Amino acid sequence: MLLSIADLVVELEDSANLSSLTSEYALDIKIKPHIEIHSKDYRLDSYPALSECDAHYMESGWFFYRELLKFNGVYLHSSAVEYKGKAYLFSGPCGMGKSTHTGLWMDTFGDEVKLFNDDKPALRRLEDRWYAYGTPWSGKNHININMKVPLAGMCFLKQAPENKIRRLDAMEALQKILPQTLHRFRLEANTNLLLSNLDKLIREIPIFELENRPEPAAAQLSYETMRKAAEEAGL
Repeated sequence: MLLSIADLVVELEDSANLSSLTSEYALDIKIKPHIEIHSKDYRLDSYPALSECDAHYMESGWFFYRELLKFNGVYLHSSAVEYKGKAYLFSGPCGMGKSTHTGLWMDTFGDEVKLFNDDKPALRRLEDRWYAYGTPWSGKNHININMKVPLAGMCFLKQAPENKIRRLDAMEALQKILPQTLHRFRLEANTNLLLSNLDKLIREIPIFELENRPEPAAAQLSYETMRKAAEEAGL
């Protein structure tokens, strides 16, 4: 089957009923794909505890995000929202409250906020700016929308007794991002592509650490800080 994901044409073999999870991205025209993903290449023995469908879902995502590196892209394990035409991403280790914080945005700012990927949005640099995309790979709840949004900011979350936010320098940002993206590759060329793409992302997108409580004030703080930084950066 042919899919349109992150402005790329992807040929994905419909194994283990993946078409049920990718229908929003389906193309009904024949066109040469940028990326081809075949189930014969999957490392299914890496997922002994998963069902066949879940294992194929995980592996197809891994292959897509590896190939995304070749198209000025990366993925970030994060929850991504669109608000007033801009994308804001919230990341951190499991249990840090990514979905909780995006839920606070929806409660605080209302129906204007769209959660367009709750686990693995794709990021691409096109014509000198970064965009965030919904993808079919979006966590156990499969919350995603097939949309493209200019990226304005990113926050790494940390639970704390009070709300504080600070901008990360380049080294801090890299240390936060690496564990939340694909970074273990057999080929040095893929590692070099990743580091090159991340270097551009870190230099061009404001990245913050948000110490927070699960309350509306934290959503207000993260939005106002990222919005201001994005305006200053011309995003």
